[in-house]
Amino acid sequence: MKKIIFNPFQNYSEKQLITFGILAGIIGCLLAFAFNGRFDGVLDLHFIEKTSISTTAIDLIINIFILSTLLFLVGKLVNKKTRFIDIIATSLIAKIPFYLLLFFNVNNKMYLVTEKLIDMVSKNKEINIENSEMVLLVLSGIATFICLIWSIILLFNGFKTATNSKEAKHILLFGLAIILAEVISKIIILKLNY
Repeated sequence: MKKIIFNPFQNYSEKQLITFGILAGIIGCLLAFAFNGRFDGVLDLHFIEKTSISTTAIDLIINIFILSTLLFLVGKLVNKKTRFIDIIATSLIAKIPFYLLLFFNVNNKMYLVTEKLIDMVSKNKEINIENSEMVLLVLSGIATFICLIWSIILLFNGFKTATNSKEAKHILLFGLAIILAEVISKIIILKLNY
């Protein structure tokens, strides 16, 4: 079970992983629409007042494309036999943990709590939130941290499998590719402003 959760790349073919990743992405898109979530960066999820199905789909497509492209370029440096299909499978599967976080915004609760908190901080007011809101923020923070780590583990294991990476410098290149993917995806999504 641990291998399926953290390293499905060794047990399943790229076709199975891509099929599952695309189906999960469609469900993730629908959940993001239902719970007003924006994947406005490779490693980001933010809640907004209202979103559309096209916005959630474009967010995901941009994130998967940018991440896959950069990891593929790094993969080619590591091993010339790296296949794009394996990197796409990795990017699709690694996004799945973020879909679980969408459930924190049932009835726009997470959005409303964060907006309330931002308003208090920006107006230099005393922080005054209910216990239930504090519990939501703490649980959401813990879950976000866990899902972020899980996603990075999936990315790393998929990249390592796709490239047959074994050296420490490959880990550094992998990390740089993810940071660059985050920055580029954020800039593109902000510039498009759809």
